[in-house]
Parts: sequence; structure tokens; C-alpha cells
Amino acid sequence: MAGTAQGAARRRPIAHGAMFVKRPRCTCSGVARKGIFAHPPWKGSKGRVVGRFDIHLNDAAAPEFTFFMGIQDGHGSDKGVIYRVFAGGKEVWKEWHKDHVWKQASVSLKPYAGKAIALELAVDSLGEHYANWGEPRIVDGGKVLYDLADMAEKAEKFVDLFDALRPKDLPASIQRESDRLVRESVGVRPSPQQLAWQEMEFIAFAHFGINTFTNREWGNGKEDPKLFNPSAFDAGQWVSVLRDAGIRMLILTAKHHDGFCLWPSRYTEHSVKNSPWRGGKGDVVREVADACRKGGIKFGVYLSPWDRNQSTYGDSPAYNRYFTDQLTELLTNYGPVAEVWFDGACGEGPNGKRQVYDWAAYYAVVRKLQPDALIAICGPDVRWVGNESGVARETEWSVQPANPARHGKSGPVWYPAECDVSIRPGWFYHPNQDARVKSLDHLLDIYYKSVGRNSVLLLNIPPDRRGLIHENDARRLRELRAVLDATFRQNLALASKATASSSQDAEHGPAKAIDGDATTFWTAKPGAMAASLEIDLGKTVTFNRAMVQEHIAIGQRVEAYRLEAWDGAQWRECARGTTIGHKKLDRFADVTTRRVRLSILKARAEPAIRAFGLFRAPPRPAH
Repeated sequence: MAGTAQGAARRRPIAHGAMFVKRPRCTCSGVARKGIFAHPPWKGSKGRVVGRFDIHLNDAAAPEFTFFMGIQDGHGSDKGVIYRVFAGGKEVWKEWHKDHVWKQASVSLKPYAGKAIALELAVDSLGEHYANWGEPRIVDGGKVLYDLADMAEKAEKFVDLFDALRPKDLPASIQRESDRLVRESVGVRPSPQQLAWQEMEFIAFAHFGINTFTNREWGNGKEDPKLFNPSAFDAGQWVSVLRDAGIRMLILTAKHHDGFCLWPSRYTEHSVKNSPWRGGKGDVVREVADACRKGGIKFGVYLSPWDRNQSTYGDSPAYNRYFTDQLTELLTNYGPVAEVWFDGACGEGPNGKRQVYDWAAYYAVVRKLQPDALIAICGPDVRWVGNESGVARETEWSVQPANPARHGKSGPVWYPAECDVSIRPGWFYHPNQDARVKSLDHLLDIYYKSVGRNSVLLLNIPPDRRGLIHENDARRLRELRAVLDATFRQNLALASKATASSSQDAEHGPAKAIDGDATTFWTAKPGAMAASLEIDLGKTVTFNRAMVQEHIAIGQRVEAYRLEAWDGAQWRECARGTTIGHKKLDRFADVTTRRVRLSILKARAEPAIRAFGLFRAPPRPAH
């Protein structure tokens, strides 16, 4: 296929979370169209989903492919997707799109009139994974020859996996946007709250609610509150398990899509106040918030805007008032809240109308009542990484193009990634998944691909019907902590002898990168966008992990780096990467040497390295 990635794209049968399916209702900005939902794969920093159709244009005079582009509602994009059309193996059209609004497009197929061709519709992920082809049709003089949505189920489907797109493969519009972002991003810095959030690195979700007792993932809002009755609820046990695992914040699903509230909200009867738990006097949010404070971890809340129980849902002004009232309850009655997590799920209300969320009003309530709280996912402070596998991209920039609907402006903003994933297959507890807790190796891999790729890991640990974190989950968390502690307990590079190709001044010399002080950093001389740091370890040392951290308080700068070890005759590469940001962790086979060199190959401004570390992970059992 033309227009693929650097080198040949690795074509595979559809997998890796990709989808290419007909949907009777693909929605953008509340407008529904029959179409094809195209979900590119998450694997790799970039990925493409492709649907192939065999089209016969034997009798057509001026055939044309007409359609609408649009990001699925609830999934506004930070980077967007590239729509591509291939005919007869040749790319005939491409366009970048990043907004959840419908945009009409057409592609002339006149050169193929009188022929049979393979028509391929492709979507490349640039950070968004919810693309729609609305009303995709082949027409000729007003006559519909093919409705591709109806043909989608029988179409051949593939994914193309690749690591990077060449500039020539990008539409000119996205290349211009990328160039502008690079120029303007150098001065973008995190807020103090975003810095503190990034330092947490590893945080937790607790999906707990009426679904825990109905054995569902998504409730319908018709559940009897009397079903909610944990037999041994203990928020202190949750916090103890999480704290021992090194987790620094717990985000509780105070209300999921079913509308059931874990606090006695005055605005609904669908809550714990009508359950038998604690005689109808219980308050899960209160007990969890108090336990977090007592246990020394931060507390956050997830509040679903979608509410399948609330009668006003779909009457947008009325429901928005209801939602801000509930948000006010959560943000005024339970002490400090560090993160407010807004899901983008949206549906129709009892009146048949689609709810329009008043995000600006929601944000205003948070800013007023909890000014230090970060607003995540459908919010301006923390973005969703783009998958529910806990995996960040190899190239993960915290500086992103602003989403005007969330940030109220255009241009680059600091918008770091959060990687959410569940320790089990489901988000809520299900008894038949007790033996399906993710393996230790899987969790370790997730850790390196989230925390180790400039992101924060948000691991869901769903409490069971007793109201406790299940012993299988707790055991796995202890195992994870034990391996991480054994790996990172000793920095073999700490307090070694460091030299650099250049330094800004004595206060920012090379030794600052290995002094163990999080407030100091080495930076190259003014104007040096490439630089190197050489470490003499003082003796021969064996390691298999490397850590690099930028001083992101002054921005994220590094675009490419290389790590090498001296073998007695020459430098040999151990690892190579692109972005560093808050933390980059590299894994490789054992290396034994006395000297290592970190080369910053490319940066947007003078590189500022806060920490460099070498570690040795204990051997893992072979499987």
C-alpha cells in the first residue's frame, strides 16, 4: 500500500483493539448518521485500521466517493486522526481531522470508471481512536451505487502497525500544525498542581457501586438500591493495600453511568441512603475520603456525566443544574479533592434527546470549590492516553495542541497523559474473574510503558461484594511492589563522576544529574540543542535498566536520545528513544561496564536533565 510508514508497514489481520464496523448511529455533535466506526489499533505509537471493498464501476460515468468525517461524540481529540482513501493500491486522498463535528468530503473516482477496483478506507491514529465514516457511499450522477456502511461487515479488515509516519505521509495541514507547535511549545510549562500530579506516578481507581452487586459493567439506572449491601466494607483496608503498593492517590467512582450515588445525595433517591448498608445511613465517599487522609494518600472523585437513572437527562439545562448540584456536594463536603475525573460517555434521555453537557459550568464549579484539583480526561488539566490498556506512546509529549472546548484557547498547552487500565478484565468486580488478575509480568510491562513513558499510571482495583480489595488483587500488588523496590532501590550511577559536553554554569553542571536531589539539574550551554553526559562509575558495574528525567518545571525539551556503554574499545548502544519528559525507563539485557554516555541527539531547547540512573532488575522466572 502507498502512503504507509517509515519502511514497510506491518500489515496484520484486525486485532490490537482495532475495529471497523457498521453502526446505525455514529454521532458527532449530537447528530447521528449511519456509518462505519473505525477504531485504529493502540499498539505502537501509531497505527492504522483499514477496510477493503471490491468495487465494480463498469457502467459508471463519473463515480464519486462521498462521506462525512467525524470523531465520535465523547471523544474529542488532542491530536486527531488521518483519514485516507486508496483506490487500486494508490492513495488518492487524505485529510487530517481532530474534531467531533461532521465534515463532508468527496473523492472523485472518475479515473476508475469502467473498472473494477479495490477501494480501501484507512484511519491513522495520531492520539484519537474513535473515528467515523458517516454515510460512506459510491455515487454516480446522484445514483447510489454502493452503501459502504452496509458492506462493512463483509469487508476485508486489516491493521497496519508502524512506529512513525514520515513527513511526506502527513497532510500538509498537520505538518504545519506540528511545526508551529514545536516553535511555540518551548515556553509551555506545567502548573504546580500538574507537577505534583506527575510526581505521584502511580495512582488507583476504585470502580465500586451498584454494578458490583448486579455483576454488570454498565448499569441501566433501574437497579434497586437495596441490592447495595457490602458485608464487610473497610475503606481503611483499601488504603492500606494501595499505600503498601506505592500508590499515591485513590479515585473513587462516586457515581457511574447507572446514576447510583455512593453518597447520600439530596438530589436523588438512587443512592446509598436507600440501601440496607449501614441502615441507610452510610456514606462510601465519606469513609473513603477519611481513610485516604488518615493513610496519607490523595483522594479523587469520578463523577459520570451520563446518568441513566435521572429523569432530567436529555433536558440539557435541567440536567446540567442537577449535575453541578451533585458536583458541589462532592467538592464541599469531603475535604481536599486532588483530581476530578470526567468520563465522556453520553446518551439520550427519556425524552429522546441527546444531553449536551455544560463543560464550562462543570469546570467553574471545580475551580471555585477545589482550586487545587486537576480536571482529568474530559477536562483541561490531564488527558486520556487514548486506550484502556495502560500503555503510553514511545513518543509522549506533555505539550499538546489546546482543545478550545476544554482549554478555552488555541495553541500549545501542558496536557500530560494518564494511562488507565484495570487489574482484571472488567472495571467492576466480578466473582468469575478472581483467577484472572493480570500477571506480575503484565503489570510490570504496563508500569514501564506508562510511568516509564512520561505518563501517570491509573490502575483500577475494583473492591468486591464484601467491600474489600480481594486477596488475589492485594497479593499481586504486593508482588509488583516487591519487584519494583528490588529493581530501583539502588541507583548505581548515584554520586559517580560526571562530565558533560557543555554546561550552562557551575550551578547546572553534570554532577547535578546524579546527585539524588530532585530540585537540581544539569543543562547544556545556551544554544546547545544536542549535548552529552558521560558517567564514570568508578568500578565495573552490571545493569539492565536506565532512567532519565527532565526538569519539566521549565518544560519538556528532549526529542531524541541515546544511551551507550564503553566496552573497552568503543561505545556500544544500549538504548535509544525519543521523548523523556518526567521519566523515561529503558529495559535491555545485562550490560557490564565502568563508563556510560547519555547523548541528547535533538532537543527543542537546551536539554535540562534532572536525574540519570542505572539499575539492575532481578531475573524473572522463564515462562
